Amino acid sequence: MEGLDISKLSPEQKVGQMLLARSPINQKDFDYVIDLVKNRCLGGIHISYKHLRDDFPVKSERVFLEKILETADYPILMCEDMEHGFPQSKVSLPYQLALGSANDEELCYEYGKVVAIEAKSKGYNLVFGPIVDIAQNPDSCMVGSRSFAGTKEQVARMASAVIRGYQDQGLVVTAKHYPGFGASPVDSHIGMVYLEGDENDLFENELYPYRYTIEHANLSGVMVGHILAPKVDPKYPATLSPKLISLLRDRAGFEGLIMTDSFAMVGMTNLFPLGECHKLAMKAGNDMVMTSYRITSREAYEYMLDGYKSGMVSEEQITAATKRVIAAQNLTLKPASQNAVTGEQMAKAEEMCRKSIAVTLCGTDTPAIKTDEKCLFIIQEGLSYKDPLSGTVKQDGSIDVSAAVETLKAEFKNADFVTIAEYPVKPQLEFLLKITLEYDKLVLVLRHRTLSYTGTSDASKPMISIIDGLRPKLEAIVLFGCPYAAREFGEIKRIIYGFDGAICQKYAALTLAGKHKATGKLPVKIEDRSIYQGYKMVKK
Repeated sequence: MEGLDISKLSPEQKVGQMLLARSPINQKDFDYVIDLVKNRCLGGIHISYKHLRDDFPVKSERVFLEKILETADYPILMCEDMEHGFPQSKVSLPYQLALGSANDEELCYEYGKVVAIEAKSKGYNLVFGPIVDIAQNPDSCMVGSRSFAGTKEQVARMASAVIRGYQDQGLVVTAKHYPGFGASPVDSHIGMVYLEGDENDLFENELYPYRYTIEHANLSGVMVGHILAPKVDPKYPATLSPKLISLLRDRAGFEGLIMTDSFAMVGMTNLFPLGECHKLAMKAGNDMVMTSYRITSREAYEYMLDGYKSGMVSEEQITAATKRVIAAQNLTLKPASQNAVTGEQMAKAEEMCRKSIAVTLCGTDTPAIKTDEKCLFIIQEGLSYKDPLSGTVKQDGSIDVSAAVETLKAEFKNADFVTIAEYPVKPQLEFLLKITLEYDKLVLVLRHRTLSYTGTSDASKPMISIIDGLRPKLEAIVLFGCPYAAREFGEIKRIIYGFDGAICQKYAALTLAGKHKATGKLPVKIEDRSIYQGYKMVKK
């Protein structure tokens, strides 16, 4: 397969190359996407199981992906989120913050390599990532465990190693979210993110990881976030701002692919009409526009075509953008070094998880507790909810600590286990508290996620109340997900930070059992903000 020859592309095709489509929403939309590909009129597509519609008879993203690859006679960009490994992988990889805790650049490189090998074997060639936002605000629900660290220097080092691992296998990256979510508590899926710094502040801080990876990893792509920096551009967020795109392109010297974040986020479209977003993004200097998964590809393409035909976007602009899209597509022609992950690489993946486990201690010198004594493990579980489309009752799968529980049950033979919801109702709390009266030692196993639309990565207020009430008997908290949740726990004898993933969960449990020595170091600072004013930890 050869790359496209820009001299043979019409303006309509160039506009199409600037479009990053989403998973089709119905059969008509699917057929239209295939026609765009046949006509060399689509730069890339994000095919993801997350955005498949329940009312669309085809349920597998593989069907879409394989048809597109079969149709395309050019290296179209096939894109996916891979924030903790390739989604269809059987290799358990941690979130980025766990890599920061392990603080091993060689392992970061292997992480990128493993993900790229698996992605390329399935037909994907562009990753939305890595995340180079700096975890500098504990209230940020968009960063947390998705980031590498709380300092720009560590983020830059870790990201560069991962990027080299990706790109050495022919995977294009889009480091995100430029200029940076890390300082803001706002979720751009819901509201507009604001940064307070001026141009020099952004350049020295938020842009540091971009500048570093441009120099040290030959960064191939950047994803621009819906982030308003009023001291740089008081009118437009970064995705629509010529000033902020210019800061990256001209002052930072980035010559690679620039694409927008998703236009499905209402933090943007509540302020700017969706059709105008597509046109303004092109005009601002983005090379690709990631449309909303809520509209058809025809609508998105026609918005963009109108931007060109109305004169808002010049042919010179679409030609320059298309050249960079083609350059990125051509990078994907580099084959991966192998078709499948080896046993040695699987061992490296386990090493990443093993080295990430971190602990904090208060009033004790060991993270382990005795495995042969009677103890009650209180396990957090996800809520049941009614699906708004189908009306069926489903379970929140984002809180899954089953791998940890399996290991704990194997190690603590005399222990008992009980579950509690993240937001328990009164009967559940009454039941839990009654049971705890029968035990002298308690352990909480919690998971607090960094997820869009949740508004926080912290523990729920009912869970904090449970911690406060059980503190006299609480031997340990095994915390998965975002470590920032621990800042409200107050004094706890042992907190074991297990981050995310089944292998991480296993080693966190083994740490509590005394069978693993935790060597990770939290790459973010946990400042106690507990409002609890009663007794402190009781020393027995």
